[in-house]
Amino acid sequence: MKLINSALADFYNKSNEDTRLQTGLGPLEFERNKILINRYAGTRPLHIADIGGGTGHYASWLSALGHKVTLVDPLPKHIEKAKRKTGSFRCILGEARHLPFNNASFDLVILHGPLYHLQRQNDRLLAIKEARRIVRPGGMVLGFAITHSASALAALHNGMIHDTQIFHMCSSELLTGEHHAPDDLNGILQCAYYHRPDELLNEFIQSGFHINGLHAVEGMAWMDHNFFESWHDLQKKKNLMELISMTDQDQSLLCLSPHMMVSASPFL
Repeated sequence: MKLINSALADFYNKSNEDTRLQTGLGPLEFERNKILINRYAGTRPLHIADIGGGTGHYASWLSALGHKVTLVDPLPKHIEKAKRKTGSFRCILGEARHLPFNNASFDLVILHGPLYHLQRQNDRLLAIKEARRIVRPGGMVLGFAITHSASALAALHNGMIHDTQIFHMCSSELLTGEHHAPDDLNGILQCAYYHRPDELLNEFIQSGFHINGLHAVEGMAWMDHNFFESWHDLQKKKNLMELISMTDQDQSLLCLSPHMMVSASPFL
C-alpha cells in the first residue's frame, strides 16, 4: 500500500535521505533543528512522536537524550533504515493524516516532512489536526516548513535564476507556494508546498492551536559566500551560529531562511 503519491515515493526511493543531513547545507539544518527542538523539549523525559521522521536521525538523537520516541514514516525504505539506527525508539509505517495513536498520547509531536510534502491545504490541515488530536493538553507541536522564497534565493545565489525552467519554478513558489521541479532537474523534490510565514501560522491557528514561536532554521547564515569553508573554521562557525540565534525570531528576516519552525500548543 502506498501512503504517499507516486512522484514523492519515486523521489525518495531514488535518493539517499539517510545522508542528506551530512551534505550541503544539511549539517547546518540538523544542528539548528536540534537546538530549536531542545529549546521546547527541555530536559524532562517526554513521549515524542516524530512524524515524517525519515531514516531516524532525530529519533536516534532524541532517544539518546532519554526521551521515549515513536517514529512514523510512509516509506518502508526509511523505516528499515531507521530500525538500524542506534537508540531505543519505535518505528511505525504510517502517514500524517491518519495516525495510529490514541487521543492525547504524546507530550511533543514533531512534523518534519508533512507540511511541505502535502500540496493541498486540506491535507496539511488534516495532518495538523491529527497532531493536535494525539498531543496531550499542555503539550506542543513543532512543525517544520520550507519558505516560499527558498528556491528563488538559492537560484539567485548560484546563478541559476536565468534558466527558464528554474525561473518558472521559482515564480510559482513565490506567487502560489506550489513547487513543481523541472523533469530534468535531479536531486530535488518534484512536488511540494512552500509556505509564507503568515500562512504557516494561520494553518495552525485554524487547527485549534495558539502560537508559541516562529523561528528561522538556517537563517541568513547560508548566504555566506564561503559558507562551506566557514563551517569548518571554529570561530567563523561560531559567528554564523550567533548570527542565526540573534535573528531567528526576526519576522522581517524570516524569509531569508530556507526552513522555518513553528511551535504551537493546543487550546484547552
